[in-house]
Amino acid sequence: MQARTQTSEEVEALHRIRASRLRKAGLFGAYAEADSPEGCACFQRYAKGRGSYLWGTCGTGKTYAAACAVRMVALDGGRAKLMTAKALLDGIKAEWDGGERGTLERAERYDLLALDDLGMERPTDWAKETITRLIDTRTMRGLPTIITSNYRLGQLRDIWGGVEGDRLASRIMGACERVEMSGPDRRAR
Repeated sequence: MQARTQTSEEVEALHRIRASRLRKAGLFGAYAEADSPEGCACFQRYAKGRGSYLWGTCGTGKTYAAACAVRMVALDGGRAKLMTAKALLDGIKAEWDGGERGTLERAERYDLLALDDLGMERPTDWAKETITRLIDTRTMRGLPTIITSNYRLGQLRDIWGGVEGDRLASRIMGACERVEMSGPDRRAR
């Protein structure tokens, strides 16, 4: 029996569905097509229930790798999201002024959350509590998280300081494989 060829309308509908899934996952531009070996490794860790902590200097492909894994999950039908730590915190704060509700709760429930640029937000007590709650909740639910940062985990612990910094670093260490991303700044080429 011969397979039926898809009509141009069906192909266009599939492209729209794919584009919609990627937008909902926070993937735009080059990130919507991201494909990298480390991103595939992050996806494999996700499939095994494990997160990834990608750290290194600017331009080494951390966000691109996270976007690759998020893209793979989203196109596989899973709920995934790429967002910066600052955007998450800003979204939660906007709720206080009547913005869209449920930002943190959604972040706690994605099958895969890629939290980009952790350590670039101001380490206020509220920010520390909120990020720690997010990591705790996702870990308790068995939901992997990809975290990108310019800081080694020990440096991030020191930036956050005190018991809060120790708690956050410990939780990330228990939930994520640590991967150093090195090399030249790819954006400088």
